[in-house]
Amino acid sequence: MSLGSPRRYRTGGLTAAMKGRGIPRPIKATYFVISQLVLFFLLFQLYKIVRKTFIQQDATVAFEHALQIIRLQGKLGLNFELALQRWVLAQGEGVIWFFNRYYAYFMWAFYACAALAMLLSPLAYRRLRRVFFLSMLLALPWYAFYPLAPPRFMEPYGYPFIDTLAVYGPNYFSETGIVQANRYAAMPSMHFGWTVIGAFMLAAALPRWRSGALLGTLHVVLMSLTVMITGNHFVLDIAGGLLVVAASFVVARLLPRTLPLPWRSRATPA
Repeated sequence: MSLGSPRRYRTGGLTAAMKGRGIPRPIKATYFVISQLVLFFLLFQLYKIVRKTFIQQDATVAFEHALQIIRLQGKLGLNFELALQRWVLAQGEGVIWFFNRYYAYFMWAFYACAALAMLLSPLAYRRLRRVFFLSMLLALPWYAFYPLAPPRFMEPYGYPFIDTLAVYGPNYFSETGIVQANRYAAMPSMHFGWTVIGAFMLAAALPRWRSGALLGTLHVVLMSLTVMITGNHFVLDIAGGLLVVAASFVVARLLPRTLPLPWRSRATPA
């Protein structure tokens, strides 16, 4: 999954990457970034529509799976999410305010990572964009095969997690949003998985003094804590998100660099 040396991907930014195609610097760069962010937004909404509309939502099975996860984590000594949430809540509302918003606005953080990669390391961005698209395709079947209730729903089963987003806001899972969420799609955690991809984008965009890698690592650590503290994911959901990302990197490497898409057959080679 390594990106390799940052110099491999850095070609002087988006300007150098587009220079040979006769593209004016500021206008086309701005257009490219905006068009890519709009594409990400639309795909994210489509992803949620598919997950909500076409993925099985059997509550009974989802809760049975959640109990399975809790039992498995107990054998592995990993059932610390409830203790972690209680400790954070004891620190005052300011701390949970931070983690709630870190969870609710995670896609905006991903867009920022992507925009930096587009402008500062466009070749790496194109590779990581493919990984992001593949992660969507690989995650969706998992939700169908293994619906899973999140920890915040487990109070009736003796695990008194708090839905911190519902109690303290913002209500990320509001029924009035653009696209409503699937309530039983906790495994894998793509909040975590896409944060990992965003971290790779940061590492490629900001290689100097490894600043991007350090910021990306911090981002990943905070998100791994956030998804547990807010009661939205178990530890093994995080492992599932990491597995999806790893598989996406493998598939991306196996695919040809340029896919034989119909509209490319008529294009003039660069």
